[in-house]
Amino acid sequence: MPAGHRPMTRMFVSDPRSSAASPDLQRVLRAIRRGREYGFHFPGNFYAVSFDRVDVDGSLVSLQADCSARDGAIDGTALGVFADLALAAPVRADQSDDTRMATVNMQLQLTGAPCRLPLTAESSLHGYIEGAAGRQAVSRATLRGAGREIALCTGTFMVFDRPPGLPIPFLTPVDPSIDEAPLLDPATDLDDEEGALYDRARTSLGERAADGSFAERFWGYRTWPREGGASGAMANGPHIANRVGNVQGGVLVGFAQAAARAALSPDWTLGSVTATYVSPGEGSELKAEAELAHRGRTTAVVRVTIATETGRRVLEVLTTHSLRASVS
Repeated sequence: MPAGHRPMTRMFVSDPRSSAASPDLQRVLRAIRRGREYGFHFPGNFYAVSFDRVDVDGSLVSLQADCSARDGAIDGTALGVFADLALAAPVRADQSDDTRMATVNMQLQLTGAPCRLPLTAESSLHGYIEGAAGRQAVSRATLRGAGREIALCTGTFMVFDRPPGLPIPFLTPVDPSIDEAPLLDPATDLDDEEGALYDRARTSLGERAADGSFAERFWGYRTWPREGGASGAMANGPHIANRVGNVQGGVLVGFAQAAARAALSPDWTLGSVTATYVSPGEGSELKAEAELAHRGRTTAVVRVTIATETGRRVLEVLTTHSLRASVS
């Protein structure tokens, strides 16, 4: 939703006090406003990702919204979205406006340090894969929370020609005045797509799940354990879409982490993620299958496959986990 966006009146009766009372609904309304200003996808706006410096040799990206999980570590979806965007920033700096990129793979190694704001990522372009038929760029990033390293990341991106009509994202710092502006009124200020995002947030807020955060309910992760692993499903939609309408790559990684977590008890904490992108996240629903590949005394490995409802593979993920010291 680019700058100059004009809202449409919706046939929707809301309680304006609900948005003033709920920090989660306020967060969604602010993310919608950021989308109007920067034309970026909703997951990036939800986490208030700010491109403070976009440079080949030293990009600086920050995440300004809450990103912590219940155990104090970084939330899985925040990790996926933030790492994906931070790794892509120096590659974008080396490209012209008539190109777009697709994530080929990401490797994320967590240090176990807690997720505390400000969350920043310093990233640089490592180079291009020699001898490859397509142009593939390799980048690396270090994620820090309150100055402490929380993750070391590498990624590979395929560079394509930008399709006609695809908007160019505004990779600029987030203006704090956007969040200081009066909240949008859900009853009068939102168009149909924005209203659907807000309605989804209201529904998610009303769900009293046994576990899982508001964000996980909003993204729509549904996971359940089974013998030898876990299964999951996630409905597609504009709340998790990238600029071309497919599920954003970082959200896919978040969904995979949720499925891997469901395959283990809460005594285990995430150690690393290796994600390989196979095809776009398309269709009305995506499904996850997590297989427990190994569970030892102090380490575990889970293999996750995400596929479309027709069975076409979208993402292959391998996660490692460590038993928490308090229960060893």
